[in-house]
Amino acid sequence: MAKHKSTRQRSVQRPFTTQHSEQPVSATGKPIQSNPKSAERPGYTMYLWLGLALLAIFVIYALGFKNDFVDWDDSEYVFGNPYVLEPTAAHVQTLLKSVVALNFHPLTMASLAANSAFFGPGATSFIVTNTLLHLLNTVLVFFFAYQLSHRNQWVGLFVAALWGLHPMHVESVIWVSERKDVLYTFFFLSACLTYLRYRKTGAFSWLTVTFLLFILSCLSKAMAVVLPFVLLLIDYWETGNQDVKNLLKPAVLLPKLPFLLVAVLVGLVATNVQAGGDFHGWLARIAEKKDAVGQEPFAARWFVYGSYGFMMYLVKLVAPFRLAAFYPYPENVKNIEPQHWLGPIVFLLVTGFAVWQFVTAKTERQRLLVFGMGFFLITILLVLQFMTVGAAIMADRYSYLSYFGLIFLIVYGLYLLTGQSASALRLSTMGLSGFAVLCFYLTARQVRVWKNTETLWLNALQFYPENDQMHEGLGDYYGKNNRIDEAMQQFQAAVQNGSSRYHCFEGLGNAYGLKNDFPKALEMYDQAIRMDSTKSDVYYNRGLTYNKVNRFPEALRDFNRALQLVPGKDTTVLPARGFTYLQLKQYKESLADYDRFLRVKPNDPTALHNRGVDRFYLGDRAGALADIRRAVALKPDYEEAKNNLRQLEQAQ
Repeated sequence: MAKHKSTRQRSVQRPFTTQHSEQPVSATGKPIQSNPKSAERPGYTMYLWLGLALLAIFVIYALGFKNDFVDWDDSEYVFGNPYVLEPTAAHVQTLLKSVVALNFHPLTMASLAANSAFFGPGATSFIVTNTLLHLLNTVLVFFFAYQLSHRNQWVGLFVAALWGLHPMHVESVIWVSERKDVLYTFFFLSACLTYLRYRKTGAFSWLTVTFLLFILSCLSKAMAVVLPFVLLLIDYWETGNQDVKNLLKPAVLLPKLPFLLVAVLVGLVATNVQAGGDFHGWLARIAEKKDAVGQEPFAARWFVYGSYGFMMYLVKLVAPFRLAAFYPYPENVKNIEPQHWLGPIVFLLVTGFAVWQFVTAKTERQRLLVFGMGFFLITILLVLQFMTVGAAIMADRYSYLSYFGLIFLIVYGLYLLTGQSASALRLSTMGLSGFAVLCFYLTARQVRVWKNTETLWLNALQFYPENDQMHEGLGDYYGKNNRIDEAMQQFQAAVQNGSSRYHCFEGLGNAYGLKNDFPKALEMYDQAIRMDSTKSDVYYNRGLTYNKVNRFPEALRDFNRALQLVPGKDTTVLPARGFTYLQLKQYKESLADYDRFLRVKPNDPTALHNRGVDRFYLGDRAGALADIRRAVALKPDYEEAKNNLRQLEQAQ
């Protein structure tokens, strides 16, 4: 086996490096005979530097521990999800078979429910947990790079530091909804490390552990399905200069077969739920039915946009500026703008060069380029917008795992290029350290961007001032914080820009309703429903408005439709429908709704009072007294309940 000049036969001092003492193995897992050399174990100095890097990462993310949830998926995942906020055994069981935000990731949802159960519903514990997982992932990145670079401490430390500090990873860590990202990456990297142990020892137990970690990764996020191909890439890297044809031997491919079968199954489930399905009835839905897959998934322009996204990931790796939570397509998606044509050129040149290096690879530098670029492509290919999912041309979070390949390529490549010269290596150390300091600063700034919904969308609007989705998100935030005029300004800005988003009209309806302009509110809700008749919230809000103007039959129809669309929202809709039944003098139906609601929220004074009224009209005076007394005890200033209680007690 050819020796690696970068790690052997050196005459210069190399900081934090050791020699590779373990016997390399072939793709079959059998040892390759080589001359063993003594090796130093990782020393205290290495762990000290790694500890300092982890401390720096913790410090910058600790700036976000007081951040709030953002009203962008966090509602579906946590603060608007009763199954997470109230993690009873039945609710957790529901989570484990439910589609949430067009994803099936039961392990992620179970982890969020655990956060809520142990630490309550506040955002802090969720963000702290994400950060701790990110720190663990950084440690795994260190050991992965350390092993791949033949136990090179300098490479391992810089790869881990740059990966952990990079500002493109803030979205994955500080955004509560991206628990799935940090969690699946933890199991994914762990699987890569145990697979390296399998290759070195040939022990089947390590392959079994790798397979179990792969399943856990898939249950955290479907993007983990690419692991079998990463394992083949590791085989390629670890075989050294042996014939690549060895990778096609049955002894290499057969162990990957169970991984591939699981990947196919998980991929089928993910494709189905992304298209709005429930995997043939096997899964449950606890939110409105949505569809994230574009209408023309293989249109030629998507190759342009997918390639452009690929190019921008490369750009933002080395120039991580102008980061935003959302990178929209052009306003008219069919008209490709000139700069987007750079994408296919860069994509074809880079991938073509990597393929040529693969075909002609004879040196470690060539194989490094193949491995680094291959890892990046394999782990990000599914989210390059060649098949459109969502409305963004790219997203920071998709770089989380995939940037390992590029950072390893750059750091180890610098080592190979400069390692013969102590002065050149010191220069590389200074350059990488300077970039790490820049990353520290930019990441600290980006963590503050995610402070709340307002800061998130105001930041994005700097770069895309006419984007309707950002105006919508900001309008929602202002509306929920009773900043009604500001909310209306944002929704109106989106509508004036020609928005086709139903929720902009729903938001205007909410704003007009809060201003007691009920006719205008109903007009906006009607328009929202004409644009999309499948949204439960619009029917619910229009039903509330009908109640305000005493149009109770129309309100009842809307509440029924809202529950039909999303049965899981019963705790929201039932008390409103119960009130409507009460106004229509349908006391049995009203009582049934309040009974169902109070089983979940037994201390709601309004529901208790209204159920007491139902019981009174149904002849249950004792039940009415008990309910209304409890309502007053819970809310002593509840005047309507106090008056009704006084009349009931006087009538006894």
